[in-house]
Amino acid sequence: MRARYRPGLRRWQLLPAAVMVLAALAAGCGSSKPAYCTDASQLKTSVQDLGNVTVNVNDLSSVETAVSKVQADAKKFASDAKSAYPSQTTALKNSVSGLETAVKSAKATPSVTTVAAVVSSVTQVKTAASNLQGAVKGACQ
Repeated sequence: MRARYRPGLRRWQLLPAAVMVLAALAAGCGSSKPAYCTDASQLKTSVQDLGNVTVNVNDLSSVETAVSKVQADAKKFASDAKSAYPSQTTALKNSVSGLETAVKSAKATPSVTTVAAVVSSVTQVKTAASNLQGAVKGACQ
């Protein structure tokens, strides 16, 4: 006896192979972003968190915590991005360093002036981070 040919059955047999090919293509597309894109996203979040911290002359601990997070994320980004964005990472590093100095000064001598310097330094960090995000945007979309 001869088996009958069923055209619909053959299409369903090819479906798992087609799914595997599409999955492999999709996996390949996802890896086209540089590794530092995740770091850039984390840095963006930590800078946003820093911007949301209320600067209080009597309690700068929340600012210190946010600065530490930004420092860690900036360091990780710079390490992974290597020399891809040297001017932007240097500007961010310098602004974060300035913020750290302003926070230490405000803790040592709490006053309206020293707290204003902290607020100004936070703005500088946000600007430097925004410039870095703008530079990275094309590679990380």
